[in-house]
Amino acid sequence: MRFLIYILIGYLIYRWLRNKTAARELPKESTATETYQDPVCGVYISEAEAVVGNLEGKRYHFCSMGCLHEFERSLQRR
Repeated sequence: MRFLIYILIGYLIYRWLRNKTAARELPKESTATETYQDPVCGVYISEAEAVVGNLEGKRYHFCSMGCLHEFERSLQRR
């Protein structure tokens, strides 16, 4: 009977220590990235996927080179 009590006490100590160390773990970094809307077609893209163009002193994000060229043409028509 004592043996079962020792096993139970050992298990409870194990669980207590396990929960105590789990509380110390740092939260994982957020993987959220900023998204931008393509001014030509309206698609949302992340910084990593975007084609970036600096036009008229402003920074624009496009989903493709085609949208960048279309935007440049629309600026020239003005």
